[in-house]
Amino acid sequence: MNGLQVSAVSPRRGRLLRMTLGGLLGWALILIAITDAWAVQASPVSLSFSAVQGGPNPASQVVTISKSTSRQVGWKAVDDAAWLSAAPSSGSLTSSAQVVVAVNVSGLAAGTYSGSMKVTLSKGGSLSIPVTLTVASATSTKSTTTVTTATLSWAPNTDSDLAGYKVYMGTTSGLYGTPVDVGNVTTYTAGNLTAGTTYYFSVTAYDQSRNESIHSGEVSKSIY
Repeated sequence: MNGLQVSAVSPRRGRLLRMTLGGLLGWALILIAITDAWAVQASPVSLSFSAVQGGPNPASQVVTISKSTSRQVGWKAVDDAAWLSAAPSSGSLTSSAQVVVAVNVSGLAAGTYSGSMKVTLSKGGSLSIPVTLTVASATSTKSTTTVTTATLSWAPNTDSDLAGYKVYMGTTSGLYGTPVDVGNVTTYTAGNLTAGTTYYFSVTAYDQSRNESIHSGEVSKSIY
């Protein structure tokens, strides 16, 4: 008879096959259970620090490490940057433990630094916690004051009919804008002047009839 022929499996061989598969499955489940038992977790899972160049170190931060079972196991923490440290760096872990992570910004230039702290259990489980440190440039605390005024003073006119004085000001020598009538005083402060500009001043006197004298000698002041 033509066609495909299928060989029957004896009941005994079938039982052996099922026993073999069952044994492999059992070992796999045991292996998964052991792996899960020694898995390590951390909270938080990453750290970030900020500081100012030449300033104090930022506050330390705490990382809690834990595992899924209560069986005691040893652990250690290793950092990979000179500016990074962890305390304690090792111990025994039953359920959870805390690690204080600190950074030292002494001697560091402004910029962003990346490091990590690796926590390893003695039974093989491990994880890495990324750490970022941002160091800002130091800003100058000096305050600068820009003088934007000019104070003039002059000798009084001795004419008996003196009524007052006018102050002329401009940014080009010999060219002035509308004068300021300051009255019968011998001092005047010009305000709201622009930094980086040189101002030129001249003074005239006027009498009761509003007759005006010739200009005084010109003086100047540069505003910085």
